[in-house]
Formats: sequence, C-alpha cells, structure tokens
Amino acid sequence: MADSPATTALSGPKERTARLLRQAARELLRTGQPLTVPAVAKLAGVSRATAYRYFPTNDSVVLHATMSLADDPLTDAGWTPPTATSPDELAARAAELVRATASWAFDHESELRTMLRLSLAPERQNQQPRRGLTNRGRWISALLEGLPGDIPPAARDRLAAALMPLFGSDAVVWTSDVAQLPRDQAIETLAWMARALIAATIHDW
Repeated sequence: MADSPATTALSGPKERTARLLRQAARELLRTGQPLTVPAVAKLAGVSRATAYRYFPTNDSVVLHATMSLADDPLTDAGWTPPTATSPDELAARAAELVRATASWAFDHESELRTMLRLSLAPERQNQQPRRGLTNRGRWISALLEGLPGDIPPAARDRLAAALMPLFGSDAVVWTSDVAQLPRDQAIETLAWMARALIAATIHDW
C-alpha cells in the first residue's frame, strides 16, 4: 500500500488531523464499531474527502486501529529467554509469561474480540494475520529455549502448539464465554495450564 499522510511525517494542522483520525480508528476498534473510512471521518469530525486522503481504504483504517495492539504486552524490557534453568523454574517462567500476556489481553478484550471477528470475515479468509499480532509464536519459541536439550523436536512442537491457545483473543474467548470464568480466575487457570504443560513435557522425557 502506498504511503498516505497518516503513515508519513507530518506537522501542524495535517499532523493534528492525522492524530484525530488515528484516535478515531482506535476508538472504533475499542467499541466494536465498523472500521470504515466514513465511520472514522464522522467520529473525527472531518469530511469524508479529508479522511480518504489519510486513509485511502478501509484496510488502512484497520491497520492504524490495530497499531497499538502490536506492542508487546510484556513491559519488562529485560525479559529474556530462559537459558539455564531447572524444570520448576521453567514452569514458573511459563506461568509468569502467560499471566502477564493474559492480563494485557483482558485489558484489551474489546479490541481483540473485534480483531477476531474481522479475521473471520469471508473477505479476509486468505489474508495472513499481521505480524505484530502474532507475537505468541515468538514468546513461545523464546520460552522453549529453556527446555532440557534431550527433549525431541516432536515434543517441543507439540508443546508449542498446546501453549498457543493460552494467549490473545483465543484465551479470552474460551475462558470467558465457554468456561465462564471471571477475569482473575481465568488468568490463574491459564497460568496453571502453562505450568502443567511444561511439567508434563519434561516428565514424559
């Protein structure tokens, strides 16, 4: 997609307009409203013609609305993959990671649900998820570097797949809608599952 004014350096009134449009896009996402250029224009209080100069397509609205969700929920910049650790320490580290990311997911529940709904729309069935929204794979890979060296690749892959549903909108939806757990209990359940999966993998080998 070609650069629009919303993706390039701006100053003065143009920067203010771009900021208002980005804020409007994020608010539409937060409240579950349609992520369209006309909707952004109305909420930002600008004309449609102006909005289209900054957001040429509805997809560009989605892009800017979800930029804040691409940030790592782990605010600890010093978090590093565990390298030399005992099985108990690794399981605790997994629980810590899931607890931190689950707290962030519940804080952004409305936005994540909207993104899940958008991703399931027929017109998006062949589109890959934005890289910034698939950090779970990176977190899991980093975590599994702490597994004992004798764990075979097949077992590592199985564990990585089993940990996937403990992150993001997936975790929020099934713990809230299916298991009907309150937020705090849901987070602790996810953390317990992470610990149990790590422990079971290590025990099996």
